[in-house]
Amino acid sequence: MKNEITELVGPIIRSMGYDLWGLQIGQQNNSFKFTLYIDSENGINISDCEKVSHQVTHILDTEDVCGSNYVLEVSSPGFDRVLITKEHFNKYINEKVKVKLKWLVNNRKNIKGIIKTVTNEYVVIDDNKESYDIKYDAIDSARLKI
Repeated sequence: MKNEITELVGPIIRSMGYDLWGLQIGQQNNSFKFTLYIDSENGINISDCEKVSHQVTHILDTEDVCGSNYVLEVSSPGFDRVLITKEHFNKYINEKVKVKLKWLVNNRKNIKGIIKTVTNEYVVIDDNKESYDIKYDAIDSARLKI
């Protein structure tokens, strides 16, 4: 579903002058929750989020990708950038990051450290004591640590 929605809304978001930074899918009560992160060279404000939300809602309702029972949130990646894709991690190699995991990795569920290596399968985070090889599907959320 994630790829289908990304392919559907990505071109519209780009045509509006924004970049689609990423999409996260979760659940809120009995509904799907879609969080779209948009970006632009000039930054993102609430008006930008409203415009994109209006267009994406129209597309999702018209194409009936997920039914009518969903919640849409449009946001900027923030100053402390949310990192979702391999490309995001790769862009910020040697930067500090805070990662929340879905399950334990080396007996840890929260890891703060430096992004050292990025591969197709995992990202390596070093916290000065230990290195953690974290598969992307184990990551619940990740943000740059400013």
